[in-house]
Amino acid sequence: MTDSVEIYECCPEDVDNSLRALWLGLASEMFEIEHYTVPSEANGDRWVKFVREGLTSGKNFLLAAKDKNKLVGFAYASLFRDFPLEVTGTIGVINDVYVLPELRGRGIGRKLVERCLSKMKAEGVDAVRLTVLTENKAVVELYEKLGFKICRYGMLKPFKH
Repeated sequence: MTDSVEIYECCPEDVDNSLRALWLGLASEMFEIEHYTVPSEANGDRWVKFVREGLTSGKNFLLAAKDKNKLVGFAYASLFRDFPLEVTGTIGVINDVYVLPELRGRGIGRKLVERCLSKMKAEGVDAVRLTVLTENKAVVELYEKLGFKICRYGMLKPFKH
């Protein structure tokens, strides 16, 4: 299913309007559920700047998925090697994974996550964290198949103003 999909690691100059557009898709879907990060053009620009800075620092990496030369998804992850507190191991975090809605179910998200996990393992990471919206049952199931276990619940209490 994913034979035509190419996964590659991005450098800062690869973070362009195509990736920005994908992030805006992710932000829009997340906003529908949690009403927090605004999927605005200005935030898209901020995300591009943030990701470029993270890639330049070497603390983050970005994988992109292309299908027949069209950008169809991405995964953005962080490596925490210099955590300020005493810990028992090195933690990696998969911050964002997104695949265009019309291409979901073809294994692209799985391929992105597996590449993230391989890269983190090769970098000496001891464990990987991620968060997922509880409404996204298919993705929760995918992460469980990949060996992730629920170890905490994130909760949100909005205030009416």
